[in-house]
Amino acid sequence: MILLKSNLTLIEIEDLYLKLQSEKPIDIRLPEHLKQGGSFGITSAIIQFIATWSRSNRENKLLPYNQIIGALSYAKLLHQPHGLTACYLAPNLVDSKGNNLRKSEVLAQATPYIEAMQTSKLRETMNGRGAILACFAGARNEFLLPLYERPTSEGLRGIKDFELLTQQLINCCDPSALRRLPEAHIQTISLLIRELFENTNDHATSDECGKEYYWEYPNVRSIIAKYITFNPNDTDSIKTLSDVPHRLFYQKALLDYTATKIIDFLEVTVIDNGPGIAKRWLSHVSPKDKIENISIDSEEKLVREAFELGKTTKNISGTGIGLNTVIKSLVKLKALLRLRTGRLCLYQSFSGNSKQVFAPSHWLNNRKELPRTVGTSFSILIPLSSKK
Repeated sequence: MILLKSNLTLIEIEDLYLKLQSEKPIDIRLPEHLKQGGSFGITSAIIQFIATWSRSNRENKLLPYNQIIGALSYAKLLHQPHGLTACYLAPNLVDSKGNNLRKSEVLAQATPYIEAMQTSKLRETMNGRGAILACFAGARNEFLLPLYERPTSEGLRGIKDFELLTQQLINCCDPSALRRLPEAHIQTISLLIRELFENTNDHATSDECGKEYYWEYPNVRSIIAKYITFNPNDTDSIKTLSDVPHRLFYQKALLDYTATKIIDFLEVTVIDNGPGIAKRWLSHVSPKDKIENISIDSEEKLVREAFELGKTTKNISGTGIGLNTVIKSLVKLKALLRLRTGRLCLYQSFSGNSKQVFAPSHWLNNRKELPRTVGTSFSILIPLSSKK
């Protein structure tokens, strides 16, 4: 059994992938809460790991930590992004006593949270300072109203609607920051969120062969927003970060403010458990090749190509400027990007970077190639404001 702790680090999550190589069923026990809500990238990393685990063996079982019997044992877990997603993706759900539970019965407890997503009561969608919008393939409420005008993948809302959505997301995380942010800043964040979700909507509703995901072949595409704050005087908390790119970004951000202020950050994650960037792009440029047979350098090249202006995998004529536009938005926001897809985890800090190009570095210099994960996760850390 794999026991996920509430204070997991990104490196510890990556190490857990090695346990999925077993051919035997693997059970997972999932915590109801993450320490301090999970530091940057933790929620998305857990979701991707769970998605990969869920496809490794159809006999795998998910268990909660608490000792409650029956479907109620998942009640608190469902109010967290990682828990809600895990309950949908898991092949089997059992309680602490090993009793098998019906997935529909467990997920029925999440109805208030899904309704809150549909009606834009975003503060009620998750426990903590943040919000989630999750589109579950095959669900009756798959095409959430804040994201889609029509119940179809072609019905994605326009930029004005996403500006309103962005304001609502920021308000869930930090209402005071929303009041201080200039309109141009909000517009840039909304453009970033829409472009990333449009990319996910276009390329992650079906696998690389064009087969659409459905309830028994699960897929989720989500937008998650979380509030993160750092006190410049608390330098010890930064030094203890094992994630070097993350630590360097915080240190750079702190230099831009006086030591008497606290810095607010917005973490925005757009995540799916589709085929992944490289796998999707490879099926477009070289359909006969298999992603498992190419080198890590070739996989990285495929990911970089996907960000180039004019590149697209759409079946219709298109400009392919979506991911290129994302980079321009990140430059304006002086943000930090974490991209986890396939065997890659790439970081790029746009703080003080005037070059509008995708030129990321590997997250771990000594571990260029990571275990293959399912889907794609864009996690972005945006400095919102500072306050005395």
